[in-house]
Amino acid sequence: MLYITKNHLKPGMILSKDIVMYTNDNYSKLLLTKGQVLNNKFINKIEFNNIEGAYIEGEAFYDIDVDSYINENLVTKSLSQIKDVYLEFKMSTGKVGISSIKKLSSIVDSLIIELIYKENLSYNIIDFRNYDDYTYQHCLNVAILSISTGISLKLSEHKLHDLGMSGILHDIGKMLIPLEIINKPGKLTDEEFEIMKTHPQNAVNMLDGIVSNDILRGIESHHEKLDGTGYPYGRKSSNIHQYGKILTVCDVYDALTSDRSYRKSCFPSEVIEYIMGCADSHFDFNILNNFLKVIVAYPVGTFVELSNNKLAVVVKNNPENIMRPLVRIIKSDGTVGEDIDLLYDMDYMNTTIVNMGYDYDKDGFKEILKSTYDIKIKK
Repeated sequence: MLYITKNHLKPGMILSKDIVMYTNDNYSKLLLTKGQVLNNKFINKIEFNNIEGAYIEGEAFYDIDVDSYINENLVTKSLSQIKDVYLEFKMSTGKVGISSIKKLSSIVDSLIIELIYKENLSYNIIDFRNYDDYTYQHCLNVAILSISTGISLKLSEHKLHDLGMSGILHDIGKMLIPLEIINKPGKLTDEEFEIMKTHPQNAVNMLDGIVSNDILRGIESHHEKLDGTGYPYGRKSSNIHQYGKILTVCDVYDALTSDRSYRKSCFPSEVIEYIMGCADSHFDFNILNNFLKVIVAYPVGTFVELSNNKLAVVVKNNPENIMRPLVRIIKSDGTVGEDIDLLYDMDYMNTTIVNMGYDYDKDGFKEILKSTYDIKIKK
């Protein structure tokens, strides 16, 4: 299968994976099914629902498969519960019942069970972009990334639970921040930013007594940075709770790879370069190192451009080095060449990935796309 962004989808392409939309009405909606032949109506439907792209069939890439990171039913249930608790917090001006916290606790336990027995923790950002409200999706993503990182750090199940709860609840304090600040398309004023900086403490004040102290400390410190430039207290290094250090990395990664009202999303590889550059100033090096073991810079099935000017498709990721996957070369006529392992093939030790291949126009890219729908057009 190949991942094709919405602006390159063409009539005649065949979906190789269901497209599921998670809605604000607390249910998942099957938008289009695997095996469906795309037409203009279906492509418009994908664009209308802000789906970033789709996996399609390609004869030369039949062996590439992408499994969902988390069970779809669990994602739906999780988003529903997060939304209910967050809205309860907002409507009651900062109060949440113990029964609601217990429901979230059950969700976190289910996420841990789902993740702790996975043979390969490879978080694919593409899996988590089909929900029509950023806040709830973001909180679920941060919880999943945090638990995955905690597993890599070999934390106990008890700690994984409290870490996951910190992730799910980390932004609940934003429900008391005015929407005009939350959704402002431009840079916040100094006064607005001071209001925004109250959201961690908002949550701590209202959740005190109904969640553990470790959960509270994780929520409170998820915007702190090792060098003391974070908020709300400007704490440094050893004064920042371990959960806060984990949440900080996960929160930044998910935020920067998401479309927001004030900026477009960045590619995972770009965000990874950024957070690596902030190691030991903003982020704990050991935590960051374990975080990088559970994400992928270049999702399987996506197009990339190499430093030798060749196009390729990502076939497999190497957990030992997420920046150097196994790729399949695309020739200029649209046919495929050899598979190259950028981590282990000595002939390509100096070859790097320089771009994700969606926004440039090259013959190999055009021809490989054409091969995925041309046969259907002829029929």
